[in-house]
Amino acid sequence: MSITPTMSAIKYLFVLIVFCSTSNTIAMQLSDFFPYGPSAGDITMHPNDDQSDGPFNLPSIFPYFNNNHRHIYVGNNGLFAFLEQINQYTPDPFPLNDSRRLITGFWSDIDTLGRVSGVGNKVYYQIYDSTLQSPGRLITFEKATTFVRQYFPRERPFIPRMVITGTWYRVGAYSAKTDKLNTFQIVLVTDEQRSFTFLLYNDLQWAGPKYTTEPWAQAGFNGGDGVVFEMLPHSRTQDIVKLVSESNVNVPGLFVFRTDTETITEGGCGNGSSSSVYSLRPRIGSQLGLTSLNIQGPCYNMTTTLKCQFGSYGIVDGIIINEFRAVCLTPFAPQSGWISVSVSLDEGATYSPIPSYTYAPLKFGSDDVRIKYSNNQLVFTGQISVDDEVVIDWLFSEYILESFPNGTLIDVEFQGVKQSNDGKLEITSTIVIAQAITVESLDNGRYFYQFRIPSSVSTQSTHTGFIRVVARYNSVIYAGLNTGILAIKLQASLANDLCRSWESQQPEATTWNTDMLPCPMTRDQAMAARCCYELDQECFIGSTNPSNCWLHKGRPMYNEASATSCYLSKGTNRFSAGGECCYDSSNQLITRGTGAGSDDRYRPNSSPVGHFYSDIVPYIWCCLLSESSETCDTYYRLRPTRRGSNTMGENGGTWGDPHYTTLDGTSYTFNGYGEYTYLAIIDSSVTSPPAIFDPSLQYKFMSQIRTVALPNATLNATVTKSFVGLSNDIDAQP
Repeated sequence: MSITPTMSAIKYLFVLIVFCSTSNTIAMQLSDFFPYGPSAGDITMHPNDDQSDGPFNLPSIFPYFNNNHRHIYVGNNGLFAFLEQINQYTPDPFPLNDSRRLITGFWSDIDTLGRVSGVGNKVYYQIYDSTLQSPGRLITFEKATTFVRQYFPRERPFIPRMVITGTWYRVGAYSAKTDKLNTFQIVLVTDEQRSFTFLLYNDLQWAGPKYTTEPWAQAGFNGGDGVVFEMLPHSRTQDIVKLVSESNVNVPGLFVFRTDTETITEGGCGNGSSSSVYSLRPRIGSQLGLTSLNIQGPCYNMTTTLKCQFGSYGIVDGIIINEFRAVCLTPFAPQSGWISVSVSLDEGATYSPIPSYTYAPLKFGSDDVRIKYSNNQLVFTGQISVDDEVVIDWLFSEYILESFPNGTLIDVEFQGVKQSNDGKLEITSTIVIAQAITVESLDNGRYFYQFRIPSSVSTQSTHTGFIRVVARYNSVIYAGLNTGILAIKLQASLANDLCRSWESQQPEATTWNTDMLPCPMTRDQAMAARCCYELDQECFIGSTNPSNCWLHKGRPMYNEASATSCYLSKGTNRFSAGGECCYDSSNQLITRGTGAGSDDRYRPNSSPVGHFYSDIVPYIWCCLLSESSETCDTYYRLRPTRRGSNTMGENGGTWGDPHYTTLDGTSYTFNGYGEYTYLAIIDSSVTSPPAIFDPSLQYKFMSQIRTVALPNATLNATVTKSFVGLSNDIDAQP
């Protein structure tokens, strides 16, 4: 018995897209097309009727309808095909099966055998590879990137790896008709993860080969499975010629889509106030503020009043850049971490939540604004000196520069900051260093400015801060960039006084540094101890930062080793303290001097502000700036250097390489590979426990471990991969 499905049993997936119909009948101009023709290095298809070129091997994967493709066909009849050539001249209505996976710009019976006056009846195509040079490559990739950025503002940054263009230039209909001609273009773009399709229409003079009767052309996308598809408006009607004056992004003759997922996504902006239509980029930025956040989702107009609320940190006025994009600049944050963000489009009457934002922890140095001495030597990332001649340079991205109105000016400021009484960061002063630097003097967004650090940056109560570059137009800030946090180099006598003042307020280390893990004795052990330690990004082998390990330089007069790499504890004790382990050029733990790591009152990644003001700034005062060795000794009494151990304490356990400590205190290193019994507790019914493990006996508890080789390492070492325990005690609890 066979079953024939009825139409009611067949479900088609169809996505409804509302397109903008413009009153302006001007079509997409040829000058706005992607490069095409012989001058762009295109291949010209041989004049034909109903033929295809291909298959062509693609240099990059093209994702389409959740399938990855390595080949493509170019069809004379106004289409690209992926699975097989399509020479059919009468378009069947989507959805189609039989592996007809298509992208059609104008699928109809195109005939390029007829003669036209001037240049015409040409089909041009080219596959651009980002790694190869070609005449139109630079313009093509720049245009593709701009289209994605402009018409898909919710997308993360997009760098295309491949662009495929097909241009049907002044083509006629069957049979060899040339009294009416059509010109359109299909462009495919991908970074191998996402793909986008642009359909551009310059001139559509005929809707079907018979001109006044069916069959009419159709444009759109077909998945080839008989289910998923998308068609442009007016497809299969005489009105398809109206595509030249319509658009889904309010640009006559232009339609843009994202095409890699199981459904087609239109470009442009959408209506509505639901949080689901909003997107926010970037999602993380400096705690110091003025990160430019792009808010996309609704369609804006120049009368829209946008406000952004950043949790308890304040409300800022947004800036409307165009109908697709608005910008809010993040306020200064007293502390780092996640924060809720909401947006108002009605002057603050109501707010809608949008994706959350994260303030990144304080750090030394920043690629946003870099500091150099006037001789081009980089300043240590964490210090500046009063009266020094320095050069700063910064780079506004092209995306940010596009938002600047003509006449935007640049100011350079120093923002003094300190730790407040409740342990948070606060701005204490703003000192203007330079004003009214014109944007026109920038070279591709990069600017160099030389100045002398004014003495006013250091006050009696403020000895830290950061330099900020601000872009203003009519008092409105359009963008800002910051250095990392900076400590001001003080005179030795003042640094000594500040160190003594800090000492008088500190409890002894024994009140907060108990129950902390000792350091692994070697760097190899620290690398293997991934459970407990992580690399310090301010000090590691292979760093390109010229100030690498600047906080861990040994003092030559005391024959102290300098660190080449350091590791931070991943956890804290009950007092929120952490530790740092530093290793010399022989990969041995440093346990004395300024090259060593120390017990930190606050773990850097848990309490960055507390760590900076309780551990780093006092170290700079007491050891780097003070000329007295006694003050540095005082610092290390209150922040002891880390000691090392090949064991993990008195309770037994395993860690790192792995190292084992038995319950009787015996310690050893074991690099066996495989599965082993780890701990076995013998049942009380066994009256004479053996001296060694006997698997035939009854055990109250037994655990096993599995060890594997350390990945991507030349070390002859293993790490613990898995742990499993088994108990026959009904009262046992996990």
